Amino acid sequence: MKIDVAKVNPNYLKKILSQRYLYPLIYGVLIQALRPDEIGKVSIKFALDLVKKNFNPKNKVFYINVFTPTEIFFPLGVFPILPEVVSGVTANFGISDAILSESDEIVFSKDLCSVHRNLLGLIKMGFLPNPDYILTLDKPCHSAVHSFYLISKFYGGDYHIIDIPEEKSEKNIEYVAKKLEETFIIFSKELKVKNPYKKLDEAIDLSNETRKYLIEINEIRKKRVVIDGKNFLGYLGMIFSSFGSTYGRDFFKLLRDKLKNLYDEGYELPVKKRLYWLHLGPYFKTDFFDYLNQKGAYIAFEETSNVYWEEFDKNDPFKSLAKKLINYKIFPNLEERYKTTLKVVDDYKIDGVVIFNQWGCRQGAGSSYLLRKKLIDSDIPCIIIDGDLVDESNFPKEQNKTRVEGFLEILK
Repeated sequence: MKIDVAKVNPNYLKKILSQRYLYPLIYGVLIQALRPDEIGKVSIKFALDLVKKNFNPKNKVFYINVFTPTEIFFPLGVFPILPEVVSGVTANFGISDAILSESDEIVFSKDLCSVHRNLLGLIKMGFLPNPDYILTLDKPCHSAVHSFYLISKFYGGDYHIIDIPEEKSEKNIEYVAKKLEETFIIFSKELKVKNPYKKLDEAIDLSNETRKYLIEINEIRKKRVVIDGKNFLGYLGMIFSSFGSTYGRDFFKLLRDKLKNLYDEGYELPVKKRLYWLHLGPYFKTDFFDYLNQKGAYIAFEETSNVYWEEFDKNDPFKSLAKKLINYKIFPNLEERYKTTLKVVDDYKIDGVVIFNQWGCRQGAGSSYLLRKKLIDSDIPCIIIDGDLVDESNFPKEQNKTRVEGFLEILK
């Protein structure tokens, strides 16, 4: 379904979305139109509650970037807005082209990641509420530092940035933990939240439970491909934005149950080649993944589903969160990414590695060709697919299909 964004009045849309009584009706319409399973219903409820919270003029609006721990926001009654999730939705509805053109007046260079240019365009056009607070990490995504700064200057928002040191030392973990706790205290006071630490305990419990389900999902996926990884690329909105909430727990529990049932029933996709996918994937509608499936190639696992962090300690939650941020295994340095890839190749019996090169993404694309060389030197077939998460004009689909066809032919 494509929407002509030029025909949508943003002020009228905001007025509609500010009416809380309409949400049960909107939910009912979406259920009838989309016919989702129980897993899909959870994600729809989460999305609607996020919209309801942020379009209520009485509530404060928070923008955060990917990897910022959502566990410190749900205890404050905040549903933060992430550009990666918002951009995914607009791309899926086919409206990103018009939005990206609007952002050109703010960001003259298209060298900035389209995900963040898309966010700037949405705010400029009036389709998103202006932020009251902005929090970004400086790693691993560099684009958020710049785009969020521009948003704060043009559209307001109290801008906060937490720098994540490169060295994985105890001193640096303590430093990040202190920054996270200071931020949590500042926001809890601003929002006048009672007993924020008690609510944080609940969020940490929920996050640990969600983590457990995701680990169980990943273990099932080692044995047999029962759901193509392209679906898991679509689940990233929940992976990035729902940890610490009941939505995240319920979503991944239901997903775990679905995979377990499929596995116990002996179901398996017609897999000839098992692929490991690095980085994210196109959010817009494309038949590229269907093309892979027609060739018998399925994504057995993807970089962004990797559970690389330890269970959080409720007695020291900020240190636990800091460890996760410093020890991240998604878009890390070249050597860490190489070692993680080797382990995944072994654990998931991978036949070939696909690296998706997002235009404008330094941390993702910066070392892609070096990583590919290291993998090939280790006798692991690897291909780099140039493309874009949001901007369809930057995704040479037919050219990529031709290259993939040749790649699949060399797989053992």
